[in-house]
Amino acid sequence: MAQPDLELLGRVIKTFREQARPERVSQFRLATLLGWQGTAPIVEIEKGRRHPRPETLTAVGEALRLSPADIAYLHGLAGYRPVTVLPPLDQVARVLRAIEPDLARRPYPVQVLDYQFRHWMLNAATAALVDGSLATLEELLRRGVHGFDVVFDSRLPTRQQLADPEAVERERLFRFKSHNLYRRHEPFYLEYPERIRARLLPADYARFAACWAETEVGTEPVFPVHPQLTVRLGSQDLTFEVHMIELLQLDRLLYIGYFEPRDDGDGNRQRCEAYFAEHTPTRDTCVTSWESHS
Repeated sequence: MAQPDLELLGRVIKTFREQARPERVSQFRLATLLGWQGTAPIVEIEKGRRHPRPETLTAVGEALRLSPADIAYLHGLAGYRPVTVLPPLDQVARVLRAIEPDLARRPYPVQVLDYQFRHWMLNAATAALVDGSLATLEELLRRGVHGFDVVFDSRLPTRQQLADPEAVERERLFRFKSHNLYRRHEPFYLEYPERIRARLLPADYARFAACWAETEVGTEPVFPVHPQLTVRLGSQDLTFEVHMIELLQLDRLLYIGYFEPRDDGDGNRQRCEAYFAEHTPTRDTCVTSWESHS
């Protein structure tokens, strides 16, 4: 189980209460809805001085009309929900090795990431996004390049090739928050913005922090099931749909993102085929990094 963070729990409950719809709920109103005599328990909870029981948190959430995910978040901050644990490394590697031949043969980029957006495996076609260099791809994985690095880090060639990087940033953050909706209480999530700071230049981090604060799951428009991505490769723009497939064998904690050319009736697929046939290095295995996750 996660360690309780009563101070943060109190702040979150206060925020939920003050942002309640259709109108703000006062401490007195919340106490009335809960059938409590006086506001003292609510004051103590919001100040982080009382550890509420699970049934109390559920009652508070229902009184404030919170979603099941938000109620689960309160339970997690109180220490009543488990922390996510990846399967043993040998099990992860065994599953990835089993699917590696199929991913290696695909003519377009394929990425295997986990719920924290760490890269585990990339196929050779992904090298076309970094000037066709397998050495560059291997070096990026060796350095532990992250799913947010590739879209926020202005030093990396991947971001420089995005036709609309700001849209990709918003979509990537929305997917991260959606994927981890029931893990918001976990240490990795709570530490996330600060951990990313060390990976980015100050201007890049400022853009990440602003996007993180603005992206709220449930208030943003729903993104398409298959996000669209346009990259500038050579002298042309190539558009892909990125299909997300969760790996059931690994408790849905890792997933595959594979690129598929968009059929737009304007020759996009033919341009993609021609470019990747010319620029994909010859290799019948993927570039892997799971040793670094041990």
